[in-house]
Parts: sequence; C-alpha cells; structure tokens
Amino acid sequence: MASSFEQLLVERTKKNDPAVHGVLIKCVGRNGEILYAKTAGYKSLADDAAPLTPDATLKMGSATKLITSIALLQCVDDGLLTLDEPISRILPELANNEIIIAEEQQHQPQKQHIEAPPNKGFATKQSTKPITARHLLTHTSGLAYWFLHPLLIKWKQSGAAGPNGTSQRIVERFKIPLLFEPGEGCFYGPNLDWAGIVVSRLHSGVSLEEYMIERIWKAVDRTAPFPTFHVSRHHEYEARLMQSADRAADTGNLTHSPGNAFCVGLEEDDEGGAGLTVTMDDYVAVLQDLICNDNNATATRSKLFRNKPRESLSLLFGPQFRHGSYAAKGLVQQRSAWDMVAGPVVTEDEDINHTLGGLLITGEVPEIGQPAETLCWGGSPNIVWFANRERGVAGFFATQMSPFGNPAVKELVNAWKKDFWGQYDGAGGRVGA
Repeated sequence: MASSFEQLLVERTKKNDPAVHGVLIKCVGRNGEILYAKTAGYKSLADDAAPLTPDATLKMGSATKLITSIALLQCVDDGLLTLDEPISRILPELANNEIIIAEEQQHQPQKQHIEAPPNKGFATKQSTKPITARHLLTHTSGLAYWFLHPLLIKWKQSGAAGPNGTSQRIVERFKIPLLFEPGEGCFYGPNLDWAGIVVSRLHSGVSLEEYMIERIWKAVDRTAPFPTFHVSRHHEYEARLMQSADRAADTGNLTHSPGNAFCVGLEEDDEGGAGLTVTMDDYVAVLQDLICNDNNATATRSKLFRNKPRESLSLLFGPQFRHGSYAAKGLVQQRSAWDMVAGPVVTEDEDINHTLGGLLITGEVPEIGQPAETLCWGGSPNIVWFANRERGVAGFFATQMSPFGNPAVKELVNAWKKDFWGQYDGAGGRVGA
C-alpha cells in the first residue's frame, strides 16, 4: 500500500496539472546502501515529455557550495593553506577591501576616511581585517550577493561596479564592497566562488572542474561523464538535463523556463558557488563519503580526505558560531535562505549554526522527526540535501523550478523528510516499505 507521501507525490506531479513537474529523491546509509528512493513526474512540462529518470542531469545552484567547500578543505588537509591565514596570499584581489555603509553613517565619528559618492545613498570606508578561508566557508567574510542587500543594490544601481558587474570572470564580477568587517557578521554571498579560485591557484591554475574530477568525483568512484560547470560543452550531459519551470506567485501555475535560465553559470570561469550540473548519484556518492564514519570511529574510510580525515570531517560537521555572536544573529536573520532546507525549526536562536560545510541544525525538528546535528543546504532550482553523521544517513531531493522555497516544493520536502524519518530504523537498517 502506498504511503501518504507517495500518494502526495503522485498527486503533485501529475502530468496534466502538476504543482511540481518532477522530483528525484534518494537516501543512503554510511555503507552506501540505498535506504529510500523515489522518482516521480516528468522531465519537462511539454505535452510529450518523457517520465523523469534517476540519471537525469540537474543544475545544482548553491548546492554546488558543498562540493567547493570540500575542495577547499582538501587544500587545508594537504597543507597548502590554513583556515585562518589572510586569503590575500592567494587572492590579492581580496586585499584592501572597502566596507559599504549607509550615507547617514558617514557623518558619525569615524577613525578612518570615508568616501561618499554624492547623492548615491551609500558611502565606503576601508576594512581593517583580512578575509580568511574560514570566513569564505562560513559566509562571514562580509561579501554578499548584491541583489540580497539594499545598500549593495544602491551600489550596483549607481554604476560603481562598472563593466565588472557583467563580467564572466569571478575576480571581476564578485569584487564588491563588504557589508561588515570579516568575522563580524554573516551574510549569504559569493564566498565559495572565490574559494574555487583559491583551489585553482593552489594547483597551478588547473580548472576547478578538472580538480573536482580528479580529487572528488573519481575519489568517490564516479565515472565519466563527470559533473561539469559548462553543460553546453558536454552534449551527453546536456541531452539528459531535466528542464526547468517557473511557478507563478499569484496563480501557482507552472510555465517552462527556457534553457534552465535561472541557473545559467559563467562562460569563462567555473562558478564554485552555483555552477555545477550533476546527477543525483554523483551528489549522493559525495554525501555518503561524508557519513562513512561517526565521530567515535577509531579510523575513517573517507576517500575525500587523505591526510587528516577525522579532523576534516569534524570541521565539515562542527558548529563554528558562538551563541549570541554577530555571526549567529546574522544567520538567524536570513531564515528565508535556509527555512526550506532546515525544516520547521522552532527555536532558531538555539538550534541553528554553520559549519565549514553548510547549515547545521543542532536541535531536533519534531514536526518532521528530524534528529539533531543534521547538516544541510540546497540550491536555487529547489535542491535540498542533508547528512547526519551520527545516524549514518544522508538524503537528496531535487527538482528544477523557481522560485526557491515556493510552497509547493516546501510541502513535498517536509513531507519527504517526515516520511523518511518516520520509517527509518535508527540502528542503521533499511527504511520500511
């Protein structure tokens, strides 16, 4: 007999009137065993669309960030940099940063000179602290996506970005003023795009894609064709793309989004914060490696970290923010960015933190049965992943539609988690039928 979630999934992905046109789900255990898997819906909204299949390729959006975080931590594991040294040794572009402030703040007593473009609504002052790899991995560098903050929107509209605003090169496109001194806040931004440049430069300029093929995808036993930042150059991968859709806010109707337009990527660079196209099994193979041992294991079987795997995995899963700190408060204030991936968290001030790999839900989420210490994040096409090292379980949910976190997808994500955790055998056994 079908579970209530399976019935909901069929109903929401029906071809003639879908709320979500297709969904891929898989959960695995620490030994790679498949605990739970669902495929529903269709590859696109077309009348003749084929049923969706598990080998469909998917734009990841910000779910790319986990893979780039692993790549940067591998560099730390290999002794090529430390987490807390100034990153300007490798990224001189991030030396001598400016901080953007509201125009009215320029009249307050300051210790340093402030530049104030006339009638622009903002001013800038010199930053006094260096950005580090730890800042990039935790979104505490002060870098932000310009379209998420009103001051940076004013900065962008003023023309201050110049031609760099449309550049296809990360070091130009994401060279923007900071919102705060590094380490003194938390705001979502292009930190992992810069991290990808670090990885490339530490390996003699090899592309981030090539690096990931050798050190990540091959390490977890994936075979060609490999995930790519430039799907249009890989016709086999492109032919398997699940097509995207837009959901109207007023009517809830879905329309085709040509060319997965909401997640295009850069032509000239490998965008480590948002640019990967992968299959579900590619991504799940990485998640499985991260949970291959719990914290109490005397040895680790991780294939991703070859020098200090226990230390590296602990950093990926370990909270970085002190309770009550500016960083912790900043993270809580951005609930719209993490609400869907986290689940219906009740006590956000106490139960939300950030690791070097993603968002950490430190407390239980009773409404969906989610256990404490669950690491998670997602991406703009409505990708969601989680990994719980103590339970030895990881999960992945994917569709391809916008906007992120819309009610139709959020309903399915929470229902999936509730269904999975409700059936999961905590001793590590398979999920019931």
